Amino acid sequence: MTASFVQRALLVVLIALLTAIGGILLFGHGSAGAPAAQLSSSPFDGPTLPPNLRAAGFSLTDQNGRRVTLVQYRGRVVVLTFIHSLCHDACPLMAEAIKGALNTLPGDGRGIPAIGVSVAPSEDTVAHRRRFVSMHEMAGRLRFLSGPLSELQRVWRAYAIQPVAAKIDHSTFVLLIDKRGFERVGFPADQLRPEALAHDIQVLERERL
Repeated sequence: MTASFVQRALLVVLIALLTAIGGILLFGHGSAGAPAAQLSSSPFDGPTLPPNLRAAGFSLTDQNGRRVTLVQYRGRVVVLTFIHSLCHDACPLMAEAIKGALNTLPGDGRGIPAIGVSVAPSEDTVAHRRRFVSMHEMAGRLRFLSGPLSELQRVWRAYAIQPVAAKIDHSTFVLLIDKRGFERVGFPADQLRPEALAHDIQVLERERL
């Protein structure tokens, strides 16, 4: 485990803790009786990431055998998550939340790339990935990527993602990458709501390059 991985993982934990504290303050009141939410200036509903955090590039293959790179989506807002095709709890919830968010956007969000990267390549076979996408009615909307273990490990490290391991669950986050290729918002799975995700996508969509 590299120092950069540990630092990024600690950053993610810190953001989650700050979000939880913010939630407590949101429902509290200031000394003058004004809602604490008025003190927030962020246009986003989800936890924001540090400025100028460049999203790591990758070159992987989707469930239909097509090559996918992050750079090909430059100029568009990207939804990125990390999933396991045989997961029965967090991954289905994240897929459904992403679908719900896209469904509320203009054109059913067809212009918003949604990408899921495997965290269990030995189990995320082409058949299993296709079944997962079909089960959640995301054919043509979610590209479920996998590839050589060495490339996946590089991507996991870059995004501070814990893959599936013996008795260890994988990391469950949904990230929003802006049109310039920077990570802007990171939703932990337990804080992910379709309407919040849709809201933050629209905020990023309104930004100019």
